[in-house]
Amino acid sequence: MTTLPPAFSRGPVSTLQEMLRTISFVDRTIPFLRPTGRFDEATLEAVMRFQKQAGLPVTGVVDRQSWDAIMAQFLKAYEQLSSPRSIALFPTGSEPIQPGQAAPVLHPIQGMFRALSDTLEEISATPSTGVLDEGTAANLRWLQRHAGLPETGALDQSTWEMLVRLFETFVSQKPVQRMDQSL
Repeated sequence: MTTLPPAFSRGPVSTLQEMLRTISFVDRTIPFLRPTGRFDEATLEAVMRFQKQAGLPVTGVVDRQSWDAIMAQFLKAYEQLSSPRSIALFPTGSEPIQPGQAAPVLHPIQGMFRALSDTLEEISATPSTGVLDEGTAANLRWLQRHAGLPETGALDQSTWEMLVRLFETFVSQKPVQRMDQSL
């Protein structure tokens, strides 16, 4: 069953921001928004970039034509992003890795965070220690917060799937097939 992000229940501006944010995972020319419920400068910029790219009048006003175009693009992006790939690196059913624990799987995950830190300023480049250290846990909590997951700092299946999506969107040009071979 597919569920919509929580922003959809917080009103039209949050819904607009969530749709544009989802589109930004697929189309990097649209700025990444965090749903706040306020039509701020970042939201205005995202709307105007979307309108320009969609061939609509660039007004910054979300009229019916703009709303319908944003909704159509959101649905395409959401469908593309809604089915995360399971990768053998962190198999389904694995026990979560808790902060302070060591695990070989953390080396490539820390490498993924290093690569993401080049694009996302909120992500810190963590050394490849194989230990779920404070820097890695902070990156995991940031990801969990933005994905609407419990902010535990632990690596579990849901957090892993979101990390793969984020990595595919911002780093890799093609879907990640087997992380143990590509990193």
